[in-house]
Amino acid sequence: MNPDRTDPLQAHSAGFTADSSVSGPVRVPGSKSAAQRLLAAAAVARGKTRLEGLPGSADVVGALRCARALGARVPGARRGDDPLAAALLLGGAAGDLEGCPPVGQEAPRPWARLEPGESGTCARLFTALAALARPEGSGAEVVPAGTLAGRVSGPLFEALRRAGAGVEPAGEPDRWPASFTAVDPGGALELSRPISSQEVSALLLALAARPGERQLRVLGSTPSRGYVDVTIGVLGAFGGSVRCEPLASDAPGEGGALYTVRGPLTAPREALACERDASAAAVALAAGALSQGRPTVVEGVGLGSLQPDVAITRCLEAFGCTVDGSDALRLMVSGAPTRGAEVDCGPFPDLAPVLAAVAAFCARRGLGGSKLTGLETLRGKESDRVAVLARGLGALGLSVEEGPAQLAIRPGSAGPAGPLVLDPAGDHRMVFFAALLSLFEPGVRCLEPGCVQKSWPGFWRDLEVAGGRLSFP
Repeated sequence: MNPDRTDPLQAHSAGFTADSSVSGPVRVPGSKSAAQRLLAAAAVARGKTRLEGLPGSADVVGALRCARALGARVPGARRGDDPLAAALLLGGAAGDLEGCPPVGQEAPRPWARLEPGESGTCARLFTALAALARPEGSGAEVVPAGTLAGRVSGPLFEALRRAGAGVEPAGEPDRWPASFTAVDPGGALELSRPISSQEVSALLLALAARPGERQLRVLGSTPSRGYVDVTIGVLGAFGGSVRCEPLASDAPGEGGALYTVRGPLTAPREALACERDASAAAVALAAGALSQGRPTVVEGVGLGSLQPDVAITRCLEAFGCTVDGSDALRLMVSGAPTRGAEVDCGPFPDLAPVLAAVAAFCARRGLGGSKLTGLETLRGKESDRVAVLARGLGALGLSVEEGPAQLAIRPGSAGPAGPLVLDPAGDHRMVFFAALLSLFEPGVRCLEPGCVQKSWPGFWRDLEVAGGRLSFP
């Protein structure tokens, strides 16, 4: 990087200019959702796993840190930040992780301190592994950073207690920091009314780490169920298997699912490549649609992916964009939005900030109002995303109706009289939202542009290479 240029990650605020034209191929990082699951599975698998293309985002760094705290090794590495460990997280690079499975050692393992950073996915996956996939009596502490300290996971904590694990929060119940004492989970677990699909994924991983067949009974619906399929796919790559059957009930909300899990996990002979991140791809494709609508493509993830956010093509098509050219290995969008739309974001809540920006474009251009529903899980993320989105849309001069789990976005006033600086509340996805607004609304910038390091450290430069023009104070 030219030393005379402003670094967006260090800037007080940043955005793009409204004459930008993002188009052509856009580079996006590997999937952080898949990468965290790959690292969690490799950490408790027998043998050495070869991993390729893991992103170097903060959430994935946290997962590697937790894997090593549980006993997994980067062969030859001495520290968590040494070159051998870092090689796992360099885009396109490959590295090995040698697992530390829960069988073969009778004595409790040394006390472990797990630091997942701000990642709820990482915290839940490794909490379950610490409590259920280590020799009985092994102790571990999960220590959060930043906004993770304010997030809860009551159903997961309760499921671990019922399994017999020791669960001792350091402060308020059902949240981190907390200490866990490991136990063999036996043949069956129960999870009641999960608040996140990550809770289901965490328990499936922990059960698959041990040999034999075990069951997980989930009562109530699972939010964002598609992410469980991503976990099941990862377990299959490590030789595990999961069978799912519906649990019916005459009482509303009392149904669920019965998962039959067979382990143990074993490192595959071939290297595992991490596919590109569909959530990042959604931002890139929306950027193309909102900045002159030229054809924009993301390679390395396509309609054949298990990642729920590949639904971005269907969503943008609902707003009038063209998605011809998308296939099993790539996603492609062309044309600007031509109409408002109503979208249920329940199966893919991470798309809500992207679609809110698309809805704002339609409302500002007089193309109609839009409605986003299924937003109930967004209240408990890194920020209250529904509230932050509503504030940003309102600041743009739009009419916004905010409900507990929905946003209605309609044309409003003439808009801001001058530059508009939006506060993302420390949330990387709110930075993406503001950046998308800046592509069609002059003068929009976002505070804390460095928040993107959580999921996409190269965001600002990757979109600049694709045609975005950076704007600073």
